[in-house]
Amino acid sequence: MDFGFILEAFPQILAAIPITLLMVFASAIIGWILGLIIALVRKGKAPVISQILAVFVSFMRSVPSVIVLYIAYYVMPAVIFSYGQNIGWNVDINLIPPVVYAIFALTLGQAAYSSEVFRAAISAVDEGQMEAAYSIGMTKTQALFRIIFPQAFATAMPNLGGLFVGLVKETSLAYYVGVYEITAIANLLSIPKLNFIEAYVMTTIIYEVLSFIFNKIFRAGENRLKRFRANATA
Repeated sequence: MDFGFILEAFPQILAAIPITLLMVFASAIIGWILGLIIALVRKGKAPVISQILAVFVSFMRSVPSVIVLYIAYYVMPAVIFSYGQNIGWNVDINLIPPVVYAIFALTLGQAAYSSEVFRAAISAVDEGQMEAAYSIGMTKTQALFRIIFPQAFATAMPNLGGLFVGLVKETSLAYYVGVYEITAIANLLSIPKLNFIEAYVMTTIIYEVLSFIFNKIFRAGENRLKRFRANATA
């Protein structure tokens, strides 16, 4: 074990954490919002759109994330360039950083998986609560945000926490399209003297610490939402 390499490389690998967290939070926030919208549309059984979204969810759950990442990285620039040409807008696709494509690909995955989590969680809420909300003069929007969504989130929180922690690890795939995140920096630093064991030990520790912290945060949020749910159904 080359401890000199570890002391030299560890700060540089730590410096890549912000780009990893950027991908995680951007993909999770946007993806979960889209996932909630997809869940509501599919639950409402809107004609045509619901079927299209069902195909999208099935596709994203069947295709490996790295393939989606490659599609985003190699196909999206061509689509953007072609569309720009059609509308007379000169787009320099080289100015778009690889992290944008990585976030796009990861967001699609989060949208698909979280939509199923939200759909199941919303279905788990007793439909009689919506009727009770109408009986006291609430609108559908008020009932959703004040009664249905808080209880659904309490049910969905454990699965969302699992998705989030999984996303932290999934960001390592961005290395394949040139994003200098934790795994990419560790690999690049280890190549000159072949210090791969030391590099992977360091990345393992970093991912383990990040996962531990986020697990604790989601567990705390889950407990608070459970108390809310218990009070709501009491």
